[in-house]
Amino acid sequence: MKDDAKKMAQLLRSGNTMLNQACPVCNNPIFRDKNGKVFCPVCNREIVFVDAEVKKKLQNNEESEKVQDNDSLSFLNQIIIEKINLIAQKLNSETQIDSIERYVVLLTNIFALLDKINKLKF
Repeated sequence: MKDDAKKMAQLLRSGNTMLNQACPVCNNPIFRDKNGKVFCPVCNREIVFVDAEVKKKLQNNEESEKVQDNDSLSFLNQIIIEKINLIAQKLNSETQIDSIERYVVLLTNIFALLDKINKLKF
């Protein structure tokens, strides 16, 4: 007999109840002790159930946060594009090689940042 099965058998003998649901981590049966605590004996983790109404509220909050994050990223994207235009204007009138090189390096870094921001958008 496997150690996990022995552990579960001991839990049943000691008055714990095996539930008809599985652990979301290891997929083994979960148990409820005499105090009502639900746990997985294999993972040694407490299991918390979320009812449908709470789950829906959590999902709505997550979607709201995604929209706000997307708005923030769009605003940041707009600011960066404005800075690119400003640097491009300065670069256009620059004649010093070292200054031109600094602007090119700066633009390269800014475009890398812009690429990362665009990958974060949902």
